[in-house]
Amino acid sequence: MSEQPVEFYGIVEGGYPNIPYAGDRPKKTAYVDLPNSHYDPIHGQRVLETQLELLASMERFGLDGAGFTEQHNGPIGSVPNALMAAAWLAARTDRIKLLVNGPLMNAYQSPVRLAEEIALADVLSKGRLLVGLPIGLGAQYHSLGMNPATARERHAEGHDLLVKALTEPGPFEWHGKYFDHNYVNIWPRPAHPIEFNLPGGGSLETLELAAKRRYTYQTVLNERRAMIAVMNRFRDLCRGEGYEPDPKQCAVVVEIHVAETDAEARRECEAGILWNYQNYFEAPLHDKFPPGYTSAKSYRGITGSGFSLDTKSMTYDDLVDNNWLVAGSPETVTAKLQELIADTGAGRLFLGFSMGIKHRWLVEKCLTIFSEQVLPHFRPNGRPLWAEPEAEQHGYRSALEYATKRKADVPTPSFVQGGYLRDVRTAHLDGVDERIRPYPAAETNHDAS
Repeated sequence: MSEQPVEFYGIVEGGYPNIPYAGDRPKKTAYVDLPNSHYDPIHGQRVLETQLELLASMERFGLDGAGFTEQHNGPIGSVPNALMAAAWLAARTDRIKLLVNGPLMNAYQSPVRLAEEIALADVLSKGRLLVGLPIGLGAQYHSLGMNPATARERHAEGHDLLVKALTEPGPFEWHGKYFDHNYVNIWPRPAHPIEFNLPGGGSLETLELAAKRRYTYQTVLNERRAMIAVMNRFRDLCRGEGYEPDPKQCAVVVEIHVAETDAEARRECEAGILWNYQNYFEAPLHDKFPPGYTSAKSYRGITGSGFSLDTKSMTYDDLVDNNWLVAGSPETVTAKLQELIADTGAGRLFLGFSMGIKHRWLVEKCLTIFSEQVLPHFRPNGRPLWAEPEAEQHGYRSALEYATKRKADVPTPSFVQGGYLRDVRTAHLDGVDERIRPYPAAETNHDAS
């Protein structure tokens, strides 16, 4: 049994499966210019609903969180607005964390607009957001009209403005290289500290920012050896900042499928997994890394961490042997996850149950077996972490909690009537005149008659 307080997030993506095979397309990328005439809106609705409903079910299956990524201009995802989907999930769940990998900050005219959206989703979820701030796939810079040459610098300034808008009272001014505001003053303000997650494929800039800001760093498209190397590097950078990182700052992503036996798991998921790696990730190098998108030093780190691999040539055995995929019986999956935690020191596992190609019934079967026969090995008390008695409770769930948690030093909602400043909340009641005070006519344009 693992001694680490590991959090398990169930990831479900909404990839649209009915597209031509990448090898038969002259332009193999699925990110930029694959014609959307291949998209059937009715089937697309079903894909999106399946994704969101499976994500909401993670709470019922006892996982600690549910997650997905924002995607643009292609069939690899059905959610181009992560915070809108988070609002939907917030209304249909109560306790699990909601990992929204996206939005793409560089796609916003200003991060102030993004700060408003995050604050709204935070209030609706009662503080259950874990917000991923990826730099974005290189291909998305082609398709969304973003400038890859200024991507890192603009993202860095946008990040600082975003954090200030979410954490400091306004109004305040911001006059930077990329953003210019005389008044930054978001309403609503978040009700809870916003937790950030930085996905990366080994980029030094992303690792350094996560270490400096004490954010969670999430591996993306790394096989096991690269995961271990990146996580060790991240911990060293954290120590260089003067602290020992919390295990939950280290998150790894791995695809997963559990069935009754190893052989049955392979029969159930091999076709879908190969579809993922031959279609979902396929893109030419110039789309993945447009000029200026990353530094030469970071490019070497990224390509050394897995992004340079020819994923379309991988077999099922390759994926399993190199730990891109954890698949098999409950016993096999439990042992592999324990090994993954021990090797990487991760305190968060982001488990990819589907990228959109699996039948819903198959994902639910996999989740059922995982919940009943794998997860208990990582739960000493048999409960999700959010169900532990000492777990932090966000927001409020009753009138009494509201009354005890809300701020006391807030202005009274008032209006002027008959020369008196009156409290809206009591003005309709009899016998409240002694609670009001005269309002100086010289200080108001209100008619006191």
